[in-house]
Amino acid sequence: MTKLVEWFESGFTREFYAQILLLPLLLVAAFGFISVGIIAFRVYNFNDCQDAAEELKQQIEEAKEDLKRKGFKFDS
Repeated sequence: MTKLVEWFESGFTREFYAQILLLPLLLVAAFGFISVGIIAFRVYNFNDCQDAAEELKQQIEEAKEDLKRKGFKFDS
């Protein structure tokens, strides 16, 4: 690793050595904050579909009735 540093050493790397070492950590932190922000925004804007929920409940009841006619017994 030291040989690689010797090859790429310049005035820029010497001047900003601490910032270069912290850059990966800062990039991971920025990625995390952006990801949390996007997830929070999408959860906040998530649509509540009452019509679809009612339709799904109706389909579940129809499926239960169909299974009862075919001999399936429900516990509850």
